[in-house]
Formats: sequence, C-alpha cells, structure tokens
Amino acid sequence: MLENPGRDIYEVIRWFAERKKILLVHFRNIRGGRNNFQEVYPDEGDVDMARAMRIYRDAGYEHMIIPDHIPPSPEDPQTKMGYAFAYGYIKALIQAVKGE
Repeated sequence: MLENPGRDIYEVIRWFAERKKILLVHFRNIRGGRNNFQEVYPDEGDVDMARAMRIYRDAGYEHMIIPDHIPPSPEDPQTKMGYAFAYGYIKALIQAVKGE
C-alpha cells in the first residue's frame, strides 16, 4: 500500500526484518503504487528484487520466501509455468546474494 513501492519498500523490509517480525515473504513484483497497480512477473516490476533480497540477507532473515500472485497469460492460463519461473527466480536470487 505504498504510493511508490519501487522507492519506499526497501526501508519497510529492513525495519521489519531487522526486528525479526517477518515469518513468511510473498515475493512478488508490481508496477504502480497504492490503489493503482498491476501484478507482474518478479523480473518486470518497479521493485528491484535483488536489492530486496539483499536486505533480507543482511537482516538475517531465515524463513520462507515464496512467489505470490503470478499473472496468467494466454500460453499459461493456470500460471503453472509462471510459478515455476518465479520459484527459479527466487532460488537464483538467493544463490546470487549469498555469493556476494
């Protein structure tokens, strides 16, 4: 519900993660902001997902990170391929930020 999540979400993540107040992350991306947004694939939206993942890492977050709200497409109306992509994207980001 941020007006500009592509700018503001990082401090929100940091604040909650550093206080150990996050037990499950629905890792998704959007275009737009409060009351006017579109759910998109994790690599397409306004949020820098690698930056977000680094914040979880730096805060010592150790719980689940799962995809959420994958948009359907004509080629994938049940979003099975979209979820497979999102899980792979999350796994790749976790591996990438661990290696930095």
